[in-house]
Amino acid sequence: MSEQAGFGTIQTAGQAERYGERLRGMTLQFPDFERVRLPDLLFPATHGVSPHLEAVRPAYVDWIVKSKLVEPGSRTYDAILGMKLDDCSALLNAPHGKEMVLYVAISLALFFVLDDFMDNVDADVDKKRAYVAMLERIADGHAPGPDADHILRAWHQWFKEVEAYASPALFKLFAADLERYVRALRAQGLQNQSTVACATTHLMRRRDNIACAYFMTHGAIFLSHEYGLDMPPVVDDQHIRTIIDVVAFVLVIHNDLLGLYKDVKTGEANFVTILQREHGLTLQDACDLAGRMADDMVRSIVQMETDLPRLVDGYEEKAEAIKKYLQVAHGLIRGTWDWYMITFRYRDERYFSA
Repeated sequence: MSEQAGFGTIQTAGQAERYGERLRGMTLQFPDFERVRLPDLLFPATHGVSPHLEAVRPAYVDWIVKSKLVEPGSRTYDAILGMKLDDCSALLNAPHGKEMVLYVAISLALFFVLDDFMDNVDADVDKKRAYVAMLERIADGHAPGPDADHILRAWHQWFKEVEAYASPALFKLFAADLERYVRALRAQGLQNQSTVACATTHLMRRRDNIACAYFMTHGAIFLSHEYGLDMPPVVDDQHIRTIIDVVAFVLVIHNDLLGLYKDVKTGEANFVTILQREHGLTLQDACDLAGRMADDMVRSIVQMETDLPRLVDGYEEKAEAIKKYLQVAHGLIRGTWDWYMITFRYRDERYFSA
């Protein structure tokens, strides 16, 4: 295990354990913030980066500019490029094809531009609700209306381009997950989100309104395209869906640990500060508790995966597709953490929002 951990450097190797690999925690230390050390955390996958990154990078920038999602020279453009979302996709999808790396990078840019608007505690609540309603129509297959802005039109362009890669059955599952994500955004329109009383409420809402809500079926589309796998029976299996739900919870906790400084500064809800407030803990003890919870969830993911051959009907015929699909889930957990280390989003106020 690396002796040093901190922003700017990815830990490419950790300490091997029964359920994965443990990475050393880092210290969050900023002039206007209570110093706290993040716990050593367990991950179900090792570090990797896609060989397609350099080829994808110019195509990614070209897409977000030509779609008018961002305008060169604008603050949003600088913030999105500073977030290194093409690098993020390459870390998430190390073993997968060029198209998957490209479209995940695009979807990340779309997600963060939208998420930052929805998370803005000063934004007009009625405008947020109207925006969600327009997105719901896009996720339901409708073209954006005349009042749609550049963000909604870029979302629709991506949605239609992804459809071209998918079978009708698989795209239907993806569209349903995207609609679930969009509906969950309604909770970000509620006032005083930072004062949400229950940690479980926060986890459940964030499970549905983080990108993982639809990233898995989005990934399945490109797995099917690249490897010719029959993905709908895998995506729709209840035992596999249970695992993916736990993956989302891990992502929420990891995000709130690394994003603690950002969330405190911007007044957003954070799992760690909710634990601290509602359970009378110090900030350090709340971080440690959140870390133990995330580790338990990672162990649960691995344990549930070992039981799949006895739970999934026709497992042998689906084994390769299941393996690839869960590889995407593992990559989400490890790749996002590696990305947190190199993005400016969680350590520099200039990049706290797009």
